[in-house]
Amino acid sequence: MRIMNNSQIQDFVKQQTHTLTNLWFECSDEAAYLPAHISMNEKLENERQLSETLDWVSKQLESSTLHGFDQQRFSEEASKRIKETGVSIFGLSETQVNCIEGLGINRAAEDFYHQAITFDPFISYEDIFQASRNVWTSNYLQVLLGLPVGLTPSLFAYSMLYPVTDNYLDDTGRSLAEKASFNQRFGQWLKGEQAAPQNWNEEDVLDLVRMVEKQYPREQFGQVYESLLAIHYAQSKSARMPKWPEKLHIRRIAEMSFEKGGTSVLADGFLAAGELSTDEMEIIFNYGAFAQLMDDQEDIAQDMGHRELTLFTDAVRRGRADGVMNRVFNFAHHVLQGLERFDNPKAAPLKQMSMKGIDLLLMDAVLRTEKYYSKVYLKMLEEHFPFRFEYLKQVRKVIRKKGINAERLISLLSTKVESLPMSFNASELAMAARLPAMLVK
Repeated sequence: MRIMNNSQIQDFVKQQTHTLTNLWFECSDEAAYLPAHISMNEKLENERQLSETLDWVSKQLESSTLHGFDQQRFSEEASKRIKETGVSIFGLSETQVNCIEGLGINRAAEDFYHQAITFDPFISYEDIFQASRNVWTSNYLQVLLGLPVGLTPSLFAYSMLYPVTDNYLDDTGRSLAEKASFNQRFGQWLKGEQAAPQNWNEEDVLDLVRMVEKQYPREQFGQVYESLLAIHYAQSKSARMPKWPEKLHIRRIAEMSFEKGGTSVLADGFLAAGELSTDEMEIIFNYGAFAQLMDDQEDIAQDMGHRELTLFTDAVRRGRADGVMNRVFNFAHHVLQGLERFDNPKAAPLKQMSMKGIDLLLMDAVLRTEKYYSKVYLKMLEEHFPFRFEYLKQVRKVIRKKGINAERLISLLSTKVESLPMSFNASELAMAARLPAMLVK
């Protein structure tokens, strides 16, 4: 398969963004591609099993502060029960529920946690979790591409750039001029140009860029840096997007979303492999575009508050949230079929588990932002979901009331108290691994 030269990557981004935008508007907003209906009897049985598991976890957490609590035993038993839930409720096979551990994705996630707090001892759990989502994406691509799964210096650096740069750009104590100057210097570093960092935060960013350079010398791996520049340009353009109520053509909003998401994951691909074929670039870019839609859907409330223009905030303002979500389901069905073109046999269980979980994750995301959707639409989606929506909401209320959160649960699931195996809820595409986070998030 053909490998693109450096100068062709920006042309590829432009063309693929155009292709995906056309596909988006070709997808129906009237009816969604959804999994099979789930009967009420099946839902009730699923709820019984889940309640039983949660009752056990709750009792164990209540006793976790007592002397003599056996954390090793709790971790093993909880893992076993969660896997059994994945098999029974979500129709996963033993091979599928064991694939994350078997492929070593959990070890990469733990490595990231330890390296992150070594790099920045003051980093928050929330920032580690957000960055770990990119680590999981990178590991997923490593599996698809037939590469060893692990946390390479480049993948660590790229994942850490998210919290490091976001914290800088979100700092209300810095002026717009300071932030614009930082973005300019950041672009220079990505190009390999010299620019003096102005503060400790910028020194961190430069250190992370140098980690990439150490693994991928510029003269040999030009595509790596072109891909990093592509996401930098996309992020910069996104930051310049106008706020509503200023009008912007809906096609332009879609293009910006797909370019930002596509280039973000495309960079993951290049940092994982060093170089990619045109076919691999297309599949990975498409996957990133879909992932951006998931992020934008999750962030509706925040984006509405900040008056951000996304496909979802535009739809909500026009009273068409149901329709845009239908398009997401249909768009996902089209673009994610491309993952089948990766024929690495070891990737099969992970792909199968991912594809089974996508629609359920999307429905769960709608439930979390239910106020933006019609009651008729929610009722329709509930028919395809393994639980009644009201049951799941009540479960979450009880969990919050008991003070159970993801950080506490994950720390207890580790055999080392100081270690947080982020893969436990970093698998955004796997319902079995997602279940605890889905409940306590």
